Amino acid sequence: MNVRDAYAYIGSDMERVEKALMENLASNAALVPLVGEYITISGGKRFRPAILLLCARALGYRGRRAIDFACVTEYMHTASLLHDDVVDNAPMRRGKESANSLFGNKISILVGDFLFARASEIMVKDGDLDLLGIFSRTLVQLSEGEVLQLTSSSSPDISEDAYLEIVFNKTASLISAASETAAVIAKGDSKTRRSLYEYGKNAGIAFQLIDDIIDYLGYEGETGKKRGQDLIEGKITLPLIYTLATCSRKDRARMVGLLRREKNAKVLNGIIEMVISNGGIDYSRERARFFVEKAVTYLDGIPSSKAKKALVSLTRYIVERNR
Repeated sequence: MNVRDAYAYIGSDMERVEKALMENLASNAALVPLVGEYITISGGKRFRPAILLLCARALGYRGRRAIDFACVTEYMHTASLLHDDVVDNAPMRRGKESANSLFGNKISILVGDFLFARASEIMVKDGDLDLLGIFSRTLVQLSEGEVLQLTSSSSPDISEDAYLEIVFNKTASLISAASETAAVIAKGDSKTRRSLYEYGKNAGIAFQLIDDIIDYLGYEGETGKKRGQDLIEGKITLPLIYTLATCSRKDRARMVGLLRREKNAKVLNGIIEMVISNGGIDYSRERARFFVEKAVTYLDGIPSSKAKKALVSLTRYIVERNR
């Protein structure tokens, strides 16, 4: 089964998620559905809802709550993107003008707040305190990850372990919340719940590491993100962390000097070329594969089924992504 088949397998449920996402944007404030719809339908692959739906199906659950919480995860993800783009002053998102560029920072922040609030409202209506606990924990982690990134990820001395902590908080925490939620609504036992949490954690880390690679290799027409955008925003990610830690003293001094300069095309190309030639991309891809395979091992306790095969396919697709 390939990734297209995996999405097709849950196609009807994904359609229900799309409908719920649009319905829950209703508001008396006209800009809320306008901005919310703009960012919500702007080309994302709905990876987090797909993970939740596939995990739930693999455990034998196909009820309405999976749709509701798939909507919750996507709202929380979208809200975090709105806030991130304001913090990063990002001009583009998924190949389109970012919401903050189009509508302004204030509106973007407020609509992000609305999406967080709407996600909370859906959870309160469901009434499961266990699930409220998962997502309140995740909201804290998302916020901490943003602060950690602002305060730590621009330093050329940041370690891989410190960076992976940021990655877990900013990206993997919500993916692990999605997979753990599936275990809760499917009434899985504590071992299953822990396994699916660890599955989502490792899959989420791999997802972000591939994003790091795409930033160095991708092109705006394919990814919606300018090549080297992380460098422009002052973010030091794993390809560069590895290069700085393993290259010669001379190359490190040169790279640190380039990082301190204005990021014009020549400077960006110089950094990117050094990262590629020193093995930073290859190392990051190897680490992403490691986390993907580690994630898959946490699915061993789930009985074989079409849903599990689809889940494994979607997980292994992470390292094949180019956008």
